[in-house]
Amino acid sequence: MNEILLKTIVDAEHAAKVLQAKAPDLEVVSASLRRHPFAGFEFHVPALAGRGETARALVDYYSGKAFISDRWESDPVLEVDDVEAVSDPSWNSISFETARQRAKALLSTAALRKARLAWKGGVKETASVEKVWKPNWILDVRIQGRNYRVIVDGLNGGYFFIES
Repeated sequence: MNEILLKTIVDAEHAAKVLQAKAPDLEVVSASLRRHPFAGFEFHVPALAGRGETARALVDYYSGKAFISDRWESDPVLEVDDVEAVSDPSWNSISFETARQRAKALLSTAALRKARLAWKGGVKETASVEKVWKPNWILDVRIQGRNYRVIVDGLNGGYFFIES
């Protein structure tokens, strides 16, 4: 199985600061790094990618959602065996082949929208990675006497509340 660990760009301290910018009285009780599995695909897409003609997509194994992504920067320090992964909810998980179909459909649609009438097709997979482990911070926080659990994206600092 081919796997890569994406480099964690947002550390725990930065993740806390992102939340404290919105809620200054927020107290971080705990923070743990968890990895979320995606399938990764690289395609030759002339109408979408421009000069390099390469476009990438990540597909979430647990939700089935596909995203156009930047180049994947692997973390050279960590080993895949050391990954603490989020648990699989099982009710909505998809296979690698389904992920492949969704990635191709996403990039085909994006190329069609960009090229419009000039679109001639031609989406062709050039590489794939079975597991791309994306970093997320799980923060247990306290705000005004109430406890919350928040996920902070380890790549871009985006966040959402998952439990209160």
